[in-house]
Amino acid sequence: MRRLNFPLILGLMLTAGLLFLLVLPELVTLEDPHVGVYMQVEGRRLRLAPFAPGEFGYVLGSDMVGRDMLARVVYGARYTLGLAAGVILLRLAVALPAGLRAGWAGGRAGRLVQTLAVGFGSIPALALVAMTLGGLRWLIPGQAGWLAAYVAMLVLSGAPRMAEQVRRRVEEIMIMPHVEAARALGATPGRILLRHVLPLMRADLAVMISSEMAWVLLLMGQLAVFGIYVGGTVAVRGDGWVRIIEYLPEWGQMLGANRYNILGTPWIPFYPGLALGLSAAAFHLLAEGFRLRGLRQG
Repeated sequence: MRRLNFPLILGLMLTAGLLFLLVLPELVTLEDPHVGVYMQVEGRRLRLAPFAPGEFGYVLGSDMVGRDMLARVVYGARYTLGLAAGVILLRLAVALPAGLRAGWAGGRAGRLVQTLAVGFGSIPALALVAMTLGGLRWLIPGQAGWLAAYVAMLVLSGAPRMAEQVRRRVEEIMIMPHVEAARALGATPGRILLRHVLPLMRADLAVMISSEMAWVLLLMGQLAVFGIYVGGTVAVRGDGWVRIIEYLPEWGQMLGANRYNILGTPWIPFYPGLALGLSAAAFHLLAEGFRLRGLRQG
C-alpha cells in the first residue's frame, strides 16, 4: 500500500492558500490598505485608533492610524512573497551556473565554491546580514539604495550554499554511465550539462528552491524583529507619545515597525508575523514532501 506524502499534501494546501491571498484582492473588495480612519464614534464619545479585532468592523483590528489589518495582511502577501521570490531567483541565477561549472571542471572552481560555502556557512545568516546592514544603514542613500543592499545581502547569504549543493550533485551525476558515454562521444560540456545533467537535477532543484524560500522568509522575519526591513516609516509625535507608522503593507515592515507594540496592541505585529511563519512552514513542508517523493521514486 502506497503511503501518503503528508508533508507534500500539507505544503501544497498551504501554498494554495498563499496563492489565494495573492488573487483575493481581485475577487473581493477590500479596504484600501493605505487609508485608515483614525477616529471613530462610539455612543457619545470618540475613539482613537488603534482598534482591537472585532471593533468597528475590523476583523483583525486596525493599526496605529486606523488602517484595516486584514487588508494590509492580504495585500502584504504580494510584497513579501514577491520580494522573497526575487531573492530566490537571484540566488539561483548566481548559484546554478557557478555550481554547474564547479561540478564539471573541478579544480580551482570547485575549491573556490567549497571555500565560499564553508566561509559563509560558518557565520549564521542572521548575524551576517544584520551586522552588515546595520553597519551600512546610514551610508546607503535613499529607499532604492536600501532595498538594493537588503536584497543583495539576502542573496549573498545563501548563494554560496546553493552553489555547493549544485556542485556536489553535478559530481554525482558526472560518473553515471550515460554522462560518461556522452563525454566519450565528444559532446560539448554545455550540451552534456543541458541534456544529461540538468534533467536529473529537477527534483533536487525543487527541494532546494522550496527550502531556500522558507529560509528567506524566516530570515526576513528575524531581521524585522531587529528593526531591519524594507520600506520607510514616519514618526508621529503627540503629547507624550511617539508612534512609528510604516508605509508599505509588507509583512516584515509591519512586524518590525510595530515590534514595540507587542504588549499594548499585540494584534498589530502578530498577524504579519503569523503570515511569515505560516508561509515559511508551507515551503518547508513542500521541500520535505519533494525530498520524500524523490527518495521513493529513486
